[in-house]
Order: sequence, then C-alpha cells, then structure tokens
Amino acid sequence: MKQFCLALLIGLLILFYFTFPVHPNAVFAASGSYENVSIALPNGLNNPESDQEIVQRLDQIKAAMAKIRFCYNENCFYRNITSTINPPSNTKGNYSATISATIDRPSTVLDTADYNLDFINHRWQLIKGEEYTDVAEYFFNGDRYEIYSVHSSRVIRGNLAQARQDSSLRAGYLTLYYDIFANGVEKVKS
Repeated sequence: MKQFCLALLIGLLILFYFTFPVHPNAVFAASGSYENVSIALPNGLNNPESDQEIVQRLDQIKAAMAKIRFCYNENCFYRNITSTINPPSNTKGNYSATISATIDRPSTVLDTADYNLDFINHRWQLIKGEEYTDVAEYFFNGDRYEIYSVHSSRVIRGNLAQARQDSSLRAGYLTLYYDIFANGVEKVKS
C-alpha cells in the first residue's frame, strides 16, 4: 500500500508539474502572490522592481507616446498602442518588450511602428525600432537609422543626434529616443 501511495503521489506531482509549469527564472515568495516575484539581473542580484512595477513603467511610456506629436507639421501621432513583455530567457537575461502602434499621418494609409525595448540596469531602454509608411521603411538601431524609400533605390543612413540637430528626420522613433526616453534610456522620476 505504501508503494501504491508513493507512486500515486509521484504521478500527481508529475501531472501538476506539466499542467502548471513554473517559469525557471521566477522566484516566488511563500504567499505566491504576483507582487512577490523577483527578477534575476545579469549580475545575479535580485531586481528591486516587481513585475507589476515593470509593467506599470512600460504603461507610462505608452501613455506618454499617446500624447506626443511629430512629423514636419507636428500632425503625426500614435494610435492603438499595444505592448508585449517577455520574461528573461535565462537567469542572466533581461525582460524585453515590444511596443506596436499605428501611426496616424496625413496620408491615405495608416502606417505602423514596432519598437523593441530591454529592461537593463533598472530602466527600460529603447534598443531598436521599425516604422513602415506608404513611402518609406525606417529602421532604427540605437542611435542609428536607415531609410529605404519607395521612390528611389537610395538608402539614407545617419545618426539621430545629427538628424535632430538638422531637423532632417521627423520619425516617431526620434521623438521617443529624446523626448520620452533620455537618449534611449527610460527617464525615471526620483
């Protein structure tokens, strides 16, 4: 009877494990509540921010995006802003997120944008982005950009600092990089 009970218990534990897998990087406190999840940072220390705070901070970035205007006449804006957050893939990894939005520009086509962020050193950081319009495709990587125009085979490349100084690039990424973020790093109120 003892062996039967032990086998049954092991079977139930295996069933429970496969039915309710636990993310290997999450460390739950005894209460198991959402607020008590710790996040492993690259240096192995526990992150002082809870999952809930990380999500709230990303929501604050999205709320700020909804208020900004850009383009040459400041008449472009974001709509339908959504995001997905991915947990670290290993104990030394970081949370990452993708923010997607529709860009409302004065054209007949709604344009789209996707921005990739990583949570590094207690801050969301704008890593790269893509914007697709009816006339061009914009690719951003940190403070660099490339524009592929549908009207020519020429590729325009540059850095954001120069483009901002010259007012030569009116993309949403540029506004995000400098106004919502501080050179691509989340502004956090002290």
